Amino acid sequence: MLMTNTTAISFEKITKAGAITPTTLNGLPGMSSLEISEVTGKRHDRVLKDARKMLEELGLLGVVKTDASSFVVTSYQNGQNKAQPLVILDKELTFTLIAGYSVKLRHLIVKRWLELEGSVFERVSVQAAVVHLIEREKDNRQAAFYALKKASKKTPLRRLGPAEKEHKRLSRQAYRNSQRDV
Repeated sequence: MLMTNTTAISFEKITKAGAITPTTLNGLPGMSSLEISEVTGKRHDRVLKDARKMLEELGLLGVVKTDASSFVVTSYQNGQNKAQPLVILDKELTFTLIAGYSVKLRHLIVKRWLELEGSVFERVSVQAAVVHLIEREKDNRQAAFYALKKASKKTPLRRLGPAEKEHKRLSRQAYRNSQRDV
């Protein structure tokens, strides 16, 4: 993915947003509206308004949830010990919200998805993949066997001289004798 200088700076801000402790939502990573405001440079009240609007438009606000939620509306204590509203979003909703803040980011996301959809992914069954791997292994073994056979033809066996034959014979005899003694 092509990353512009502005996008790189935005991602750098995200990694440096260590002033706020990591947020979790049902044990998974989440991002609070406070973190989003810090990263994007937008006022927290504007991020809250945008998040609520997004949740309403998606039909998620006010719906009774039976499974693990993708967002939580809660509050936090500010510097003056006052309770302030806070929204915690999962990854999908965070991306949905922040993509609306940057035309360049939105364009990069759309462009990448079009690339992904344009790519042809060939689906292969597990059985076909195993058959292919077995055939490839047979070909590899056959090629290795052929190379060994060809190499052995090129280098003929060297004939042993009389002294070497005698040495080999005595070595075998000594080995046999040592085996009998054991």
